[in-house]
Amino acid sequence: MPLKRLTDEQMRRILEDSDGEDEFSRQVEDLDTQDSQDEDDLQSDTYVYNANDIPFSVEEDVISIQQFSDSTNTQNINITIAQSENIIASASAHVELEYNSAKPVSQPNEVNDDSSGMPGDDLHVPPADLIFSAPPIPQLRTEWQSEIRNLPRQVFTGYNAGKRHEHFFSEHSNLLTIFTNIFDEGIIEFMVAETNRYASQTSMNDLSPNSRLKRWKPITGDEMRKFLGVYLLTGLINFPMLENYWKKDKLYYHPLLHEINMSYNKFALILKCWHFADNEAPRNEGDRLYKIQPLIDKLTKNWRKIYTPGECIVVDESMVGFRGRLSFRTYNPQKSHKYGIKVYKLCTDSGYTWSYRVYSGQDNQIAGLDKPGSVVVNLCEELLREGRIVITDNYYTSIPLARYLKEQATDLCGTIRKNRRELPREVIQQRLERGQISVQQNNFATILKWHDKRDVLMLSTCHNHDMRMSTGFRRVLKPAMVLTYNKGKKGIDLADQLTSYNSPARKTSVWYKKIAADLVSISVVNAILIYNELHPQTKLKVLDGHQIIIKKLLMVDNENVSSSNSASSLRTTSHKLTKLPKKDNGKFWQKRCASCYRKLKESGFTATDARKKTPQVTTECIPCRKPF
Repeated sequence: MPLKRLTDEQMRRILEDSDGEDEFSRQVEDLDTQDSQDEDDLQSDTYVYNANDIPFSVEEDVISIQQFSDSTNTQNINITIAQSENIIASASAHVELEYNSAKPVSQPNEVNDDSSGMPGDDLHVPPADLIFSAPPIPQLRTEWQSEIRNLPRQVFTGYNAGKRHEHFFSEHSNLLTIFTNIFDEGIIEFMVAETNRYASQTSMNDLSPNSRLKRWKPITGDEMRKFLGVYLLTGLINFPMLENYWKKDKLYYHPLLHEINMSYNKFALILKCWHFADNEAPRNEGDRLYKIQPLIDKLTKNWRKIYTPGECIVVDESMVGFRGRLSFRTYNPQKSHKYGIKVYKLCTDSGYTWSYRVYSGQDNQIAGLDKPGSVVVNLCEELLREGRIVITDNYYTSIPLARYLKEQATDLCGTIRKNRRELPREVIQQRLERGQISVQQNNFATILKWHDKRDVLMLSTCHNHDMRMSTGFRRVLKPAMVLTYNKGKKGIDLADQLTSYNSPARKTSVWYKKIAADLVSISVVNAILIYNELHPQTKLKVLDGHQIIIKKLLMVDNENVSSSNSASSLRTTSHKLTKLPKKDNGKFWQKRCASCYRKLKESGFTATDARKKTPQVTTECIPCRKPF
């Protein structure tokens, strides 16, 4: 059926039924020449997109135009709609104009305009409020502009940040008090109960005649503490095999393990049955973490209970090394452990681990965010709405995440990938020389590209394009958001570094025991960090902290083994003295008497004064290799 061409007067009357009659009437042009109109005729400072090719989030800002098609005969009417902030999008509205003189004048879904000068002509045009529907413009819009202003920093209201531990500890609290609040009696009893249950369930199976499980006896809390102490000791002292720690060979002999009433068979049996969940309890179908999640929940609860992060927090992933068969094992060539179990962490800039989630491919996704962004929100959920700043790398950072956190009174700063949605192309495609920056801003975020050794693309909701001089050996003028990112990002790196020291995890461990070993190491490091914050004048090294905690778990005293070099032994032992060799001038070499030096030190002299007052002798004891 032929289509009837509308006159300009008829088109004007049709468009008057819509809300934007004046704007649309100025934009409508001749139907015969509309399809050949060139985009270059538009103003040079205006971005024009085709409705089908609108990049990133601009598609969300274009007023949606519903398409109506009651037959195959359609006519395209191109309408240019001006958006706020000089963004113009070209959208295509398909309005079917059918001429049918055989139909009655009034039919459902038809418009009969007697005043149009076309009596009896039926126009199949939907109501204007159905053709053009404009969603409400959100408060935080992604409309980039080159005019840069200072973005306000969220007011920090987390007054308990870094202070909550004072409710549990004081400046007189020692490391053991802090550790027992993290690894408390409830966790010890939980491990004892689940380990005994698993041993009982396993012993019901058919066992070989020589199986260790036939000698199993229910363990107690003290035995579990000794087991944990020996387990941590294996990370402190590395031997090739576990049984080497109990050997009496001079190369491996360790008298402590023969004094604590923990044989190798007992330790190996507890390690085999070390468990954290009831295998026979009902669980959600497909739950891959049921064997370790109860321990994660209990320890993270204690980590959060005794300490609240400050203004700056960082989210990143770590890797627990594991090369066995596992459905959610991942590969990351940038990590020290390339194969393993990916773990998401939330840490403070001091390295304190506050939140811990194991990736199993079953993460819950928040509406409007991608999976990495949902991980950040889930980790930070209890810390939102208090004005903190979250540091993330380019795996997590995105415009939707920045918008979501800003709505939760939380700032975001981090690197971002150039292929993320909603980013300004002018900044991404800009070629820069060393030291140059390219920056644009919307009403809640700043996108900055800075070239140092290579291009660095950053996003921040609380920075502008200010430059500051970095502190360090190589002083470089850097954007302020880069300095903030570097300062915060070191927290997760420090946490991973401190946890890797003296790790008891072994290659042959089952996957959930590897995670358990990581959790125990993190608990030790967290206790040391809190102690150092309470005692800034007498900070402990990680190695010293491990030693103190291991001695506590093994229930041994802190006294050192008597040394053959002590002052009493030097005085009472009979020495075989021999003359020192002569110099080239014929005189004997002289050395300070070891026994006299010890006496002076024990009487209260400093090391310098004792050395000055100690007489020099020309004889020494060959077995002791000390001068007397």
